[in-house]
Amino acid sequence: MNDHDSGSSKRLTDLEVQMAHVQRLYEQLNDVVTQEAMRADRMQRRLDALTQQLKDVKSKSAEPATDPLDEKPPHY
Repeated sequence: MNDHDSGSSKRLTDLEVQMAHVQRLYEQLNDVVTQEAMRADRMQRRLDALTQQLKDVKSKSAEPATDPLDEKPPHY
C-alpha cells in the first residue's frame, strides 16, 4: 500500500467513525423529541380535561355567569 492509499484509508475510517457518532446522536435526539411530544400530548389532554371541568363548574354554579373582566372595578 502506498502513502496515498494509507491516507485515504485513514480518512475513510475517520469519516466512518464520525458518521457512527452522528447516527448515535441522531437516535438520542429522536428519542428526546419523541418523549417530549408524548409529554406535550399528555399535558394538552390534561389541560383539555381541566378546561372542561371548569366549564362544568361554571355551568352548575348558582351565580349568574358573568365574566370578571366585564365587571367594573370597585373604585367606580
